[in-house]
Amino acid sequence: MFRRLCLFALLASSLHAAGVAGIWTGQLTEPNRDPQDFSFRFAEASGGVSGKMYGDNESNPLKDLKIEGDRITFTVTTELNGQVNKFTFRGIIRGNEIELTRERESSSKEKDEKPGPTLVLRRIA
Repeated sequence: MFRRLCLFALLASSLHAAGVAGIWTGQLTEPNRDPQDFSFRFAEASGGVSGKMYGDNESNPLKDLKIEGDRITFTVTTELNGQVNKFTFRGIIRGNEIELTRERESSSKEKDEKPGPTLVLRRIA
């Protein structure tokens, strides 16, 4: 019985992870800044999910990508003019939408004190 429950949990997790496979896009507008377009590609990879973030000027791999139920978390590290920023995304998967919040930590070890902006992604493929 225990084996069946473990197998069912693993299968359900895999099926749910497969549910995010594809291309997702959205736009983020921060106060006093121009809107930024974001696209994410999630793909099934050896029993899990991998991904990449595509911004206006670059693409970066998703790290520490986890999907637990309808929750998704991952990090993205970027570099611009010598400053390294690590962004942590946390969100909820709702069918063909993912609502994410973003927190930033820069190489100067400062961390945003205010809540991060919300990014709503929609599946396009």
